[in-house]
Amino acid sequence: MTSVLFVVLVLASCGGSERTGSAFCAQLGKEIPAIAQQPTTVDEISAMVDRYERLLTKAPLSIEKDFAVLTDLLRTAEDVDPSQPDEVQKLADATYAANQSSLAVRDWVKSTCAVDITTGVNIEPPRLPTTTVATTTVAP
Repeated sequence: MTSVLFVVLVLASCGGSERTGSAFCAQLGKEIPAIAQQPTTVDEISAMVDRYERLLTKAPLSIEKDFAVLTDLLRTAEDVDPSQPDEVQKLADATYAANQSSLAVRDWVKSTCAVDITTGVNIEPPRLPTTTVATTTVAP
């Protein structure tokens, strides 16, 4: 019985991907600085899609939906034929529609990973709440 329980625990620990802030930030660290570069060729866009897909597998539930929107946007960009105005317009519309998700991901990544995902630059946000010391005055 004990050996069966051990095997189940080992398989469970190896089975799922870790979707935590620290796992996401660790994966982001592997993807920086390439994550902040603007892709200009189909190959660069494909590489960016791959990066975002790896990050999506680590995205915690709090940003998973918004990160999926950004990953889908990159997939759409990968398939756009720039010589087709209607496809370019479809991408532009999808980009505007993804703006709120982009802002949510940017803010979450800044506060959790201390990285500006749009530039790939480490930032130093205040991590601890400031403490206020109350002073008292005694009336004479």
